[in-house]
Amino acid sequence: MKKTKIALSLSFVCSLLIGNPAVSLANNFSNTVDNGKIENGRLLIPLRAVSERFNSEVTWNQAKKSITIIRGKRELLLLVNSRTALLNNAVLSLDVPARIDNGTTYVPARAFAEAFGGTALWSEQGRKATITIGLQQVFIHTEPLKPWRMSQERINELNAKINEATDLSSFSQIRTYFRPYFTDSFINKITYSNGIKNNAILTKTADITYSSTTAARMHQSAYFKSGPNNLELVDRYVFYKFVDNQWKIDDVNVGRQIIEP
Repeated sequence: MKKTKIALSLSFVCSLLIGNPAVSLANNFSNTVDNGKIENGRLLIPLRAVSERFNSEVTWNQAKKSITIIRGKRELLLLVNSRTALLNNAVLSLDVPARIDNGTTYVPARAFAEAFGGTALWSEQGRKATITIGLQQVFIHTEPLKPWRMSQERINELNAKINEATDLSSFSQIRTYFRPYFTDSFINKITYSNGIKNNAILTKTADITYSSTTAARMHQSAYFKSGPNNLELVDRYVFYKFVDNQWKIDDVNVGRQIIEP
């Protein structure tokens, strides 16, 4: 049973590694759209703006109050205020109907993406959705961040300091250097252990979960080669605290696991 689970894990990791080149290529065609909306837990996107960035043909029928989007061999027909759409003449059900707001037609992001063979992913931290179809990506932003949330610049800055704190042997003034980024209790912890135990250099940040206006956490994970055949899974849990009128790192816990073929 254990070998079966390991084999499945390796298969999953390989599929991620194989998929990376496509993601990299998709980023070359990225674009951004504003004024997405959140309604009843669903993200609605401005249809024409997003469709055109995917090189789709959009046609509005005033008499029928319908919108037709054609991309490649797929044709999506939407009716305003209807939960039913047609994809190549096949009936498609929508969680939220298409609607018009101030002259702009909005449709559910996931329904649009999946109709054209793509995916829609939501980032709570960035308050944005990423729609990927083929090698193209479009980012749809919603309302701005609440003022007490961390900016992406601050998240990246703190993440860089975590990576620096792997080994403190080269720092002469540890407390002075890390005080703008780490809480006093965390500085005490890493000073005692001469760095963050089991730490790894992780550059890609993940979405942050806020438990209150003064506490948050992030889970990062990555695979590294370990020897000729093995992989090592690194899980890093970062805990933030709002002190001294700014967000700081309050604790970091890192776990490592060797995955054998």
